[in-house]
Amino acid sequence: MKPTKDFGWQGIRLRIPEEWNLGKVDGDAKSGYARLDDEELVRAEIEWRSLPVGGHVTVEDLVDRYISNLEKKAAKAGLEFSCQRRARFLSDKRWLEGSSYEAFIWEADFRAYNLARTHPGSRRVVLMRILARHDESVEVMSRLADEIFQTLEDEPRSGEGVLWGVYGLNFHMAPDFKLEEHQLRSGHIRLSFERGSGRQQHQVNVHRVSMAELLLKGTDLATWYRSFFHKELRELLVETEPSSVDVQGLEHDALAISGMPRSRLRMLLRPLPLVNPRPRRFLHTVHWHCEPSNRICLIEHLHRKREDEGGLVDSLIKDYACHTKETAADARGDVELASGSQ
Repeated sequence: MKPTKDFGWQGIRLRIPEEWNLGKVDGDAKSGYARLDDEELVRAEIEWRSLPVGGHVTVEDLVDRYISNLEKKAAKAGLEFSCQRRARFLSDKRWLEGSSYEAFIWEADFRAYNLARTHPGSRRVVLMRILARHDESVEVMSRLADEIFQTLEDEPRSGEGVLWGVYGLNFHMAPDFKLEEHQLRSGHIRLSFERGSGRQQHQVNVHRVSMAELLLKGTDLATWYRSFFHKELRELLVETEPSSVDVQGLEHDALAISGMPRSRLRMLLRPLPLVNPRPRRFLHTVHWHCEPSNRICLIEHLHRKREDEGGLVDSLIKDYACHTKETAADARGDVELASGSQ
């Protein structure tokens, strides 16, 4: 396989060619879809769904239904359709031990190498397909599909959190944090996670901002931060302190930020203080300028109790990857990268 990188989303993890990037995403951890594109076309699609509690659905039944729907769509579009069930393009099946699965190949407007699999640990069924043009070598694409499928994982590795990896942004998040919102733009990627509710609620936001040299020209991290996040900081008293972080063995100049809620009296004096009041929360943030990638990276933790920070930001930085190889998609400017952004 050519140079590869990690892709991670909602507990799905695999290695993909360097030039592939997220093109569309939808759903949540229980049921969702992700599409990976290269510069020319769709290259892979991944669907996942939680298995019904107490129910019994076999992989064969799911594949039967999937193939039946494809046949109907192909007939409606006037396309010839064929399918090879239980295809033998997987060279090593030891990694599939303990799970129910089926490999198959269908052909219509594209040739698709498919793997449907259930995993007893995640209690999800995953259907993944690698797409090839008819003029592409069967041998080459079969080998590529085999290599990618062998990297497919559907639950966190022992001792690790859930891998989130998109557009070269990689980090591990504790499994009990659920993705609530995401913004995927080449100029600004933001993933927002939450755990708990009420006084036990924690929110973690992971940001990556491009074109750092341009944004920091004539200013510094502290000034840029207060300007870029001025709306989010209106209800907080913020203090900043110069710091440094070691990411991937490289020291980066950083800024440590702490924030506490403004006084209740001051908040009551603002216009319409009782319309959509926000909970009073404390803030701990670390952000840094990664010169090799020309990006600003930022991890912030919002929590209801002063003593609840618990070193969460520092633990996320340990597994964070900020200076990875630039991709073609990252250079497209401040546009939406993946449709389905929330």
